[in-house]
Amino acid sequence: MGTDFDSYTARLRLDSRYGPYLPDAIVSTDCVLVAGYHAAFATPPRPGTVIAAFPGINQTAAAARGYPVMALVRVEHATQVVTVHTDGSRQINWETDPFGELPTGIGWRLTPAAADTAGRWVITDGRWAAGGCEAVLARSVTAQVPGAPAVVAVHEQDPHTRRRWPS
Repeated sequence: MGTDFDSYTARLRLDSRYGPYLPDAIVSTDCVLVAGYHAAFATPPRPGTVIAAFPGINQTAAAARGYPVMALVRVEHATQVVTVHTDGSRQINWETDPFGELPTGIGWRLTPAAADTAGRWVITDGRWAAGGCEAVLARSVTAQVPGAPAVVAVHEQDPHTRRRWPS
């Protein structure tokens, strides 16, 4: 029995917060395939990080479907605070926003993913930033990842080149 890829898709739309500032043509595709999930602590995962693929998602079938492939990423934001004591010892604590201006709590996003040479799904190279789109996740995706919201930001823009993914 094959995988129902429609159960792992997410529909893209313009984020309403950016709507007045962005052209409608910014959404280059109407759907993406969500291949899997990764949970990160403190900072977003680096390129090449392996994601937990959803059941039945494989490289050949995903390529045949033709949708861009993305990973659902959960980031628990925290800042490392190192305290040096008078005796020279160090104590490391993780705090949520000790400066009052950093992201706090748990953030969710979709970020580009691809299969590596070993056939594993990984987060792609590049520093991806939010580009004004959001994705409405299918219920089957949120069922695979407890706590995932129904709508997440899409981080599909390379801030260095301003190119959108896929391009």
